[in-house]
Amino acid sequence: MNSLEALQEKIHKLSTEDKLEIAEGIVEMEQRDEMKAAQHYIPTGKAEEFITLVGADKNFVNMFIGANGTGKTSVGANIVANIVFGPQNSWFQLPLFQHFPYIKKGRIISDPTTIKEKIVPELIKWLPRNSYKHFPEQLYETTKEGKFYASKFTFNNGWVIDIMSNEQDLKAFESVDLGFVWIDEPMPKDQFLATLARGRMGMIVFWTYTPLFQAGWIKEWMDANLDVDGMADYVEAEMEDACKIHGIRGFFDHKAIQRIADAMPEDEKEARVFGKFGHLLGRVHKRFNRKVHVIKPFPMNERDWTTYKALDPHPRVQDHVMYLSVNSKGTKIVSAELLSEGLVKQMYSRMLSLEISMHFRIEDRIIDPSAFNDDQHKKEKSVGSQLFDLGETWIKGSKNLMAGIKRVEDAFDFEMVGGKFVKAPELFIFDTCRVTIKQLEEYVWQEYKGTSADDKEKSGRPKDKNDHMPENLHRLLLHNCRFVPYQLRGKGLPKSSGTSEVAEHDFDPY
Repeated sequence: MNSLEALQEKIHKLSTEDKLEIAEGIVEMEQRDEMKAAQHYIPTGKAEEFITLVGADKNFVNMFIGANGTGKTSVGANIVANIVFGPQNSWFQLPLFQHFPYIKKGRIISDPTTIKEKIVPELIKWLPRNSYKHFPEQLYETTKEGKFYASKFTFNNGWVIDIMSNEQDLKAFESVDLGFVWIDEPMPKDQFLATLARGRMGMIVFWTYTPLFQAGWIKEWMDANLDVDGMADYVEAEMEDACKIHGIRGFFDHKAIQRIADAMPEDEKEARVFGKFGHLLGRVHKRFNRKVHVIKPFPMNERDWTTYKALDPHPRVQDHVMYLSVNSKGTKIVSAELLSEGLVKQMYSRMLSLEISMHFRIEDRIIDPSAFNDDQHKKEKSVGSQLFDLGETWIKGSKNLMAGIKRVEDAFDFEMVGGKFVKAPELFIFDTCRVTIKQLEEYVWQEYKGTSADDKEKSGRPKDKNDHMPENLHRLLLHNCRFVPYQLRGKGLPKSSGTSEVAEHDFDPY
């Protein structure tokens, strides 16, 4: 009996229900092939940003940091389809997809449940297949390789993609060279670093995930590598970015998003609804967004910018100095920072050198009120008094912590539609102010107060950690730092005068 007869015999023995199921499967596959799904894929605005980021092939690691339901898996599967088969539609007419420059070996990494229930179905949905009617030969085949899911895709154009679980032994990640890696959801750090080593012949990594609690190390790695040329970049997405009303090419009803958000526990809402890192749940300055508020430095001149500085001295850690510059339109920029330890004279000398090099026109100096407390035991003058002796006058900053927090949040507030500001933020930060950026992101609320499980309640105060630059910023904005025309420098801005002097160049952060 030949193979065809044997197959016919097996089919003949099947029950009617099994025969119907096979027939339905064949019809579904034919319909799927005729639809050529990847050619009709339409990304949301945030997914388009990610496709553009990956397609430019300028960064080793490219991250889509997204809330639940923002299309992370579908965009990942479509990136795979367009790498393997070339551009399938106009969204992917980009260098990486037009001429993939690395070896034809890919890897997909996720947890076992996500692989079986999401990754593999999405790949089968979006990967092109030839029509059965005209091309009987399929473009790829799958094998399980001993797993309970399809763990290997072999294509007739030379591509091979394996799918690995992040529950596999570390040694399994330390073999073969790869051309691309798609990581879906957080993974252990040692596996990630072993994966990067697979790029010895050139490779690109794209990583889609919701930043839940186990993603803390990812944030640290990302922060350390964002400023390394060609190393890493990211796109952030919250649920509203997939909204039919508030997003770009969104697919969710706004009411559905609201219901999900309302039902989500507070300790998971930041990650699952807003796409923020779970280990930083309870961030004080939630409106701060690196992609929006952090900008490249540009030269400042003393006619167009008035600069203020704030100092938060500390006996056990470095003294933190922040500079805030403001123009005639009221736009404010954290333009420089300085950390100093040791003698006040040394700090004064370093501040002076920085201000000269930056061409700052200093109007006021704000300091933590405690800086004027003399040490009676050591008979030492306070920091404020020592600075006064060196020729600088400092003003005691506000102690109103909550007012400072609210003022900074208002300054970070913005509205953006289609990548354009509807309402621009009042406050930006130069990307050279790395300590300020890091502390703003790690400045979180104390979770509880009380000594027993029975009397625990929300604290309502931030943790006394990573708070030096945020407190400087609070005090500066509560000081109502305003632009002072050059001819009035050092005299303050009279209440009767406006800020009508127009800067020589309009400020445009982008």
